[in-house]
Amino acid sequence: MQPERIVITSDLLRVTGEKTSRKGFATNTNFFAAMLKPQISAATRLPVTILEWDDTSSFDGKAVYDAFGLDASAASWARIFAADATDALCALFLPHVENSLVIGFEISPLLQKILTRLNIPFVDVRWHPLRFLDDIFFGFSSNRSEISAVIASYALSDQEVDFHVGLHKATAIRRSAFNEKGPSFETLIVGQTPFDASLIHDGRIATLLDHEDKIAELARNGSIAFRPHPFSPHPSSPLAAFLEHHGIPRVDSDIDMYALLCDESLQRVVGLSSGTLDEAAFFGLPVIRFLPERFRYLPHVADALRTDNESLVYTGVYHAFLSVDFWADIFRSTLERTWPNGNPTPFKPDRLRHVNGSYWGLRNTGGTNLVMPYNTPE
Repeated sequence: MQPERIVITSDLLRVTGEKTSRKGFATNTNFFAAMLKPQISAATRLPVTILEWDDTSSFDGKAVYDAFGLDASAASWARIFAADATDALCALFLPHVENSLVIGFEISPLLQKILTRLNIPFVDVRWHPLRFLDDIFFGFSSNRSEISAVIASYALSDQEVDFHVGLHKATAIRRSAFNEKGPSFETLIVGQTPFDASLIHDGRIATLLDHEDKIAELARNGSIAFRPHPFSPHPSSPLAAFLEHHGIPRVDSDIDMYALLCDESLQRVVGLSSGTLDEAAFFGLPVIRFLPERFRYLPHVADALRTDNESLVYTGVYHAFLSVDFWADIFRSTLERTWPNGNPTPFKPDRLRHVNGSYWGLRNTGGTNLVMPYNTPE
């Protein structure tokens, strides 16, 4: 059956803190819809609606948690994040997605399984971890092979990424002639925000303290430092105490990450599941990844360390998704008709970086990171 409508949603079961709270995550859905709804509407000429769990929606997220026998909390969200799609769960979602084509912003593996069981086509979109190009961009995944094949034709190439790596290395060489060099380290541990889907492992949110022995061994065997995530520049009290105990200094999160990755003294980058590990591989650095990759991103690096697991693969698309023609093209096989307009959106550096307020490892970009409250350790 041809889809009759477009539904935009996100990980709408995600809650945070000790109490049930959807604040922040519903904002993410609305942000994503505002950015791409004009292009999607023009390309499909179908009604576009938002599916959220809030006071404006008939969707009952609590009923989903009740089906698992769980309360709606951050810990419960981690437990159900990649659960199997049962008949009962599919029945709860069916009225909200029936006869639709779903476009998701970082939807969970659980919701992806539910949509696939219901034979609902979807495209899921996630921020791509390579953030050192002239702008940030998205990775795309779909449960329809014909959609995935067209998305692949827009894939960012290794050569484009290598070009930007070269620019950062050239910058580091030039700056080194004029600036006093800071401390160098053989091992860099990269921190993450305390509440993120990439941290979920075995039904719980992992932390660096789960790997104390491995980090302590690295600290004994060479110079080492910890760089907090710029969205969460102050580590939790237990992590701060652990770092101090092992004499692991902190690198200011305002320091340009890519200057650090260009330091010739650096021999390895260590983390749980940070996107910086993907970036470091393109800078030719070995990485130690404590968690299996739940999400894998294209382009790949041939010698990057990969784990063999059931990860979801996302194809990086650089900028093209801002044009109507991209959406008309990828949905051509799924809809009765689409409407390309032959008018590509011109590229503009830092457009989405400024819109999203996300500067990650970069400095001197003219903006300040917008930090959501759930990124602050409790």
